[in-house]
Amino acid sequence: MKVLVSLCLVLFLLFGCEQSPVEKSSPANGESALSRKERITELEQNLEVAAWENARLNLKLRAVDGRSLVRDKKTGLWHYDVEREPYTGRAFESFSDGMPRAEAHFLKGRKDGMERFWHANGNLAREGQWFDNLANGLMRNWDEKGRLIKAERYKNGELIEVLLQ
Repeated sequence: MKVLVSLCLVLFLLFGCEQSPVEKSSPANGESALSRKERITELEQNLEVAAWENARLNLKLRAVDGRSLVRDKKTGLWHYDVEREPYTGRAFESFSDGMPRAEAHFLKGRKDGMERFWHANGNLAREGQWFDNLANGLMRNWDEKGRLIKAERYKNGELIEVLLQ
């Protein structure tokens, strides 16, 4: 949706609502209002296709059981089981009843994206954002009743703000 709004804004800025008096009397750019409308429609359709393809690619992102991830002691990179290539994808774990226990995203063996942990009762326990294996963004902790107990903001692995402690 944000991409569609951005595209509409760009198109508005490119084509605009108002034209100079010269453009009104003679279409110097050779493009009529009808052809501009057709072009906008085509761009909107291309945007829909791109959004659909992005959603499909996201579904194909590799997901593995997090208990099978191994951290290399020398490089600090995460690998799936005995694979030699650093892991890229999503790792997840579940409690014995099937409820989610943890999930994290990795890119080339480094934490990259959201990391979440849950209490056994299903409430979120911890959530944080990572970029290139460094805490980067909001890191929050909740108690088992779902009350926020800690909130900190990080940038490139460094604590920059304690919001709640």
